[in-house]
Amino acid sequence: MPTQLPTKMKAIQVKEFNKPYEISEIDVPRPQPHQVLVKIHAGGFCHTDCMVMENAFNSPLPVVASHEPAGVVASVGADIKEFKEGDRVGCECPDCKADRPIYCDKPSMKGINVNGAWSEYMVADARFTVKLPDSIDFSTAACLMCAGITIYGSIKRANVPAGGSIAIVGIGGLGHIGTQLAKAMGYKVIAVDVKQRSLDLVKSYRWKPDVSVLATEPAENAVRKITQIVKGDYPGVDAAILATDAPPAFDFAAAITKKHGKIVLVGQPESGITMSYFDVIFRDLELVGSLIADKTQAEELVALVADAGIQVQIKEWKPEQAEDMRKEYLDGKGDGKNVIVFA
Repeated sequence: MPTQLPTKMKAIQVKEFNKPYEISEIDVPRPQPHQVLVKIHAGGFCHTDCMVMENAFNSPLPVVASHEPAGVVASVGADIKEFKEGDRVGCECPDCKADRPIYCDKPSMKGINVNGAWSEYMVADARFTVKLPDSIDFSTAACLMCAGITIYGSIKRANVPAGGSIAIVGIGGLGHIGTQLAKAMGYKVIAVDVKQRSLDLVKSYRWKPDVSVLATEPAENAVRKITQIVKGDYPGVDAAILATDAPPAFDFAAAITKKHGKIVLVGQPESGITMSYFDVIFRDLELVGSLIADKTQAEELVALVADAGIQVQIKEWKPEQAEDMRKEYLDGKGDGKNVIVFA
């Protein structure tokens, strides 16, 4: 017999832009035919959540925040065959019917223009929902549903041949996952950050980078370190993934990328992208953007995390602490990911 669902639930909402989060009691949603209703156990916090607060996406208010959900299926829509009540799941952020949903012109994005993960229940499109192995806890799984699929998608987008080299520039919520993933995928990995503690963190993992570079040192010193590990016709890495918004990172990433190499943009710098024409024209560097992985790649990611034992640095918070969490993030304190735990 299906579980009896409540009619009301606790939720963390954005009610006014640039104002603190508010906890509200709202209606429990009911799934449409193509949706599942998920009892949320954990919902991650992402830089995009700050952008929502700043009205970067013209979000309709009030909106339940967070687009990194993980939990258990509580009920399913009439057309659902793949999932059943009790399944452990994570949900990607898109909810769209286009053939290339992650690039849909009018996407329904959890926590941005439709209600997201910071509530006791959330509806999700089954087409962007993945099953979770028991070995991955809900807080870790939540972080994979945006940070994880974003950095994994960017590694795939770099399209570096097996055994090649990848630099992860910015060892924050995405980067500390990305260095481990790229190493577990068989690449030579260079970690780059301005904070020594971030580099020390990724060096403590099983899947540690081959080279760690403090971005405050001259780029030519970094290239010398890299060439001791990465051999080839040109000095530098095959691809650099920009997992930071910091403008100086662009020139540094270009300097450590080899001629004819690729730079993959994941960060969203408010002031725009700055690259030298010399790097693009005379060194033939290719700049591409990467949004998130699709469902097939999300399933690959979950399997890789489980099989390789990828670790995520997580700080857990209660719903009532959401605003404290946001302030700590904006103050630049802590490393890794923040997660609101509901159950």
